[in-house]
Amino acid sequence: MTLHSLALFAGAIFVLFMTPGPGNAAMIARTLDRGPAHGVAYGLGILTGDIFWLTVAITGLSAASQFDSLALIIKFAGAGVLLWFAWNAFNGFLKPKPAGAPIPAVTKRGLAATYLVGITMPLSNPKAIVFYLSFLPAFFDLSQVTPVSYAAMIAIMLAMFVLFAGAYVGLAHRARDFLLTRGFRRWADLATALVMLGVALLLLLR
Repeated sequence: MTLHSLALFAGAIFVLFMTPGPGNAAMIARTLDRGPAHGVAYGLGILTGDIFWLTVAITGLSAASQFDSLALIIKFAGAGVLLWFAWNAFNGFLKPKPAGAPIPAVTKRGLAATYLVGITMPLSNPKAIVFYLSFLPAFFDLSQVTPVSYAAMIAIMLAMFVLFAGAYVGLAHRARDFLLTRGFRRWADLATALVMLGVALLLLLR
């Protein structure tokens, strides 16, 4: 791929990542619920799923059509964990903790769960599938992608992730601190629960 093609790819990824969607909403909700580490972990999961579809598009794997059964399992697993997140957040609304209560500690298991749920979003997202398997091949000759240009494309995606995840997670973290200091945490918990429930239902229904 030429530098011009990579620039066009960067523009396409910019638009894809900038467009509001359930993934961004869930990343913000996870930040409000458990802090920026979980928001970033969720975003990295989304990025991993996007890289998977990019790789499928570049390699032309016909096995993508055989991904349906696995995608169904991933969809239900991801929706189940999202519902669990929603239930925990709703419990925070029903039984609000005192203003001075300690924030739950970040654990490797919790981050891993958040990351894995993030992966389910693009793997079952029609927008991501259409973008990588239909839009990109229509505008770029992916058969000409070399290992070097593939690495450059991944680097572009990582740069866009840092840009947008930093913005979404950073703003959500500021809002979280404000809600905690003002004693509005229970309402943030309710909003988080509703967003997680909505994203879970979206995963199940589409």
